[in-house]
This record gives sequence, structure tokens and C-alpha cells, in this order.
Amino acid sequence: MPSPIRPLALKPHLDHLYSFYNARHWIHPDPLEFLYNYPNPEDREIVGIIGSSLAYGRVDQILKTVSSVLTRLGPSPYTFLKDTTSDTLHALFKGFKYRFTTAEELVRLLTGIQAVIDTFGSLYACFLEGFHVEDETVLNGLCFLTDAIRSPFDRAANSLIPDPGRGSACKRLNLFMRWMVRRDAVDPGGWDQVPP
Repeated sequence: MPSPIRPLALKPHLDHLYSFYNARHWIHPDPLEFLYNYPNPEDREIVGIIGSSLAYGRVDQILKTVSSVLTRLGPSPYTFLKDTTSDTLHALFKGFKYRFTTAEELVRLLTGIQAVIDTFGSLYACFLEGFHVEDETVLNGLCFLTDAIRSPFDRAANSLIPDPGRGSACKRLNLFMRWMVRRDAVDPGGWDQVPP
């Protein structure tokens, strides 16, 4: 019977893989690449939640869809969402469809982000309202953030905004968190008060 692999014996190999792949040129094709087009942290977090929320399906279609949404929001999604109306969002995304995500679901996500901006100033500030450094996980912060995004619609079901409090795996939300929390050659970070 072969002896079990010791975790310490793996560390050099894993460190080597990390140092090799921890480079920006490996990012494409991944919706993460859109975040690098936005130096403003408030824009970047909006791009991150849109990109991660739509990150399902074939990667070429994901990139095409995310690009389409971001193009409509202009050079500063944060400023656009702060200054636009619900009617404008509905008109702008009329006919939008990506797999099972409808225009209404996308507009609800964007309207929820608007509500968070109006109340907290940013997604990060909202997340921090529910998160405490002594928490063992980010669950409380994620629950608070998603609840705030869903609040304009009485927390109605939405394929883009999972409910971590109800046991959702939140794969796409955790992808968003990785982009926001880790800071290295791949992930831009910015949510510095959340330990990786």
C-alpha cells in the first residue's frame, strides 16, 4: 500500500504552480479581465459583481454578454448607476437575454446595486456593515450585501443574486469575493478589510 502524501511534501510543488500561473497573461478568457479596465474601486466592484453573476455557460458567450452590459453602462458604471433612472435601465436592457437570465433580472440586479450605492455609498461599505473581522466566514457580509441588493424587490428570487442565508452554494458570489479580496498578479483586490 503506498504511503499517503504528506501536505508539507506538496507545498513546494503547489508554490511552484502558484508562482507560474499567478500572472495576468493567463487571465484571458475570463470575465475577471474586465475589472482591469476600471481603476476606480467603486466601478471595479460593480463590474466584478456583474461579471461574476453572468459567469455561467460557455466562456465566449460570457465575455460577449458581460461586454455588452458594460458597454451600455459607459466608462463609469458607478456614476451611470448613481445618475440613471429605473425607466432608463429598462429601456437600455429591453430585449436582453442570456441563457436563462432575463432583462428583468439584470435590471433588478442593477437597481439593487443602485439602492446599495444610495444607502451605503458602495458595495464594499454595504458588505462591511454585515461583516465582522472575528467572523469565521464571509457569510454574514454576503447575506447583508445580497439582502440589500434584493431589498427593492421584496427579496424576490433572481438567478443573478443568490441567497447565501438559505444555503445557496454561491459559487459566483464567491468568485466575486475572490476578485475583491485577494490581491496578487491575477486578482485586483481592493476590499482590504476582509482577510483573504
